[in-house]
Amino acid sequence: MEKNYDVLVKDQIFFGGAKDAEAAFAQESVDVVIDVRVKGLSSQEQEAVSYAYKHMPIADEDIEVAPSIQQVAKEIATAYEAGKKVYVHCGSGGGRAGVAATALLMELGMANSLEEAETAVKKARPQVTIRPKMEDALQQLYKQS
Repeated sequence: MEKNYDVLVKDQIFFGGAKDAEAAFAQESVDVVIDVRVKGLSSQEQEAVSYAYKHMPIADEDIEVAPSIQQVAKEIATAYEAGKKVYVHCGSGGGRAGVAATALLMELGMANSLEEAETAVKKARPQVTIRPKMEDALQQLYKQS
């Protein structure tokens, strides 16, 4: 089985695209799959998947972007600290999943700066591109004072 997703934190946090959630679940024994797309799976689709699914969209609305990023990062951090394996995905694995991964590294203190977190995420998954609105929200949440 081809592996099109990437490892953020060895043996515990994985991220990529929606189509690879099933593979990550099967190959990594993931405990929960977190979907950060604005539109997640329909209730019918949710019933059809074999994994624990959680829809936590990273918002598009300006005032909602930062709080939604922080909520996702805290949720993943809590699962990580409880020893759970997590797969985070957006559509392609290059946008919102990268934003969530960057925020998570900051939440967990695994990066000393936002720049360091973004570099680590892009090293793990080179196709990650953080759009300006998401970058602004990350700066708002994690810039060093």
